[in-house]
Amino acid sequence: MLDEPDSEIHIVPVATLLPADSPRLGGICHDHAQLLAESVKELEPILVHRATGRVVDGMHRLRAAMLRGARDLPVRYVEGSSADLFVHSVAANTRHGLPLTLKDRRAAVVRILASHPHWSDRAIAAVSGVSPKTVGAARKRRSSEDFPHSNEGDDGGKETARVGRDGRVRPLDMPQRREKARLLLAEHPQATLRDVAEEAGVSISTVHRLRRAASAQPPDTGRGRESLPPLSAEAAPRAGDRIGTVVVACEERSLRSISERAEPQAESARAQPRAADSLYRDPSIRFTDRGRALLRWINGQNGELAAGKRLLESVPPHCMRAAAEVARHYAKEWERLADALQHTERLNNNLQEAQ
Repeated sequence: MLDEPDSEIHIVPVATLLPADSPRLGGICHDHAQLLAESVKELEPILVHRATGRVVDGMHRLRAAMLRGARDLPVRYVEGSSADLFVHSVAANTRHGLPLTLKDRRAAVVRILASHPHWSDRAIAAVSGVSPKTVGAARKRRSSEDFPHSNEGDDGGKETARVGRDGRVRPLDMPQRREKARLLLAEHPQATLRDVAEEAGVSISTVHRLRRAASAQPPDTGRGRESLPPLSAEAAPRAGDRIGTVVVACEERSLRSISERAEPQAESARAQPRAADSLYRDPSIRFTDRGRALLRWINGQNGELAAGKRLLESVPPHCMRAAAEVARHYAKEWERLADALQHTERLNNNLQEAQ
């Protein structure tokens, strides 16, 4: 990151100072400078580049000193390249004095992206006083226009890491590395933290957090993946057993998240165990609180269907029609839920293809 300004204050002749490379697109606000000149307060030290004498922050104070007729002005020196000096100027102007306009800040973001493309969105946002989303949008615009270097490092290669606000370098594919670490922990629970960290390309502390989160999963109470019965293999309907037919039909519709309505019932029965197994194997489901809650809920629904079947077998003949209508109603609600999930999946796929 940037070097901190010198804490020592120096008294410098006004005539030796050069104008700043200011982030203000409109230049100096003369009314604000006049207000500072008429104030009874002493002017705060301005920021000046030691090597060139160019003002980095404090043009309004310099103008106010000239209006007062002052010959000298307190300054604090700062080192750095011209690109770093501009960043210093932006950061200082967002912390005090006359605020930068939104247009000034967005223009500063574009310029900092050009000179410091390896900085993270949050780091640039903290300097320029905008949101990280604004920086991210500007970065995407640059990458899609005539600035191929916006996504490249200093050596011209493809950018693989960025510097955060704390000065630490972080890989851009960190989410994928964490996911790899989760899978390694799941597949090799006896592996050491160091081995998993080296294989996944993450820190040992990251692996430790992931393992601790995985161990926080509630113990198996008989509802785990190993104890889950096939979702559609619950007591095949017997010939002439109308109640069993109704209940199994409801069960067949309960979690039809990947099969189409037009598929035969036998194909749906084969697809459901595979779909359930994929849910239990997915780390984003297994290692999150909401995901584990979803698995417990699915298991609970399967148990409720089995219990409902046993209860419905005792329904008297004259109530069978009403019971069938109730079962059919809830089956339709499940069908709507499955359709909504499929519709959302299609929208996400279309969005990814469009991007």
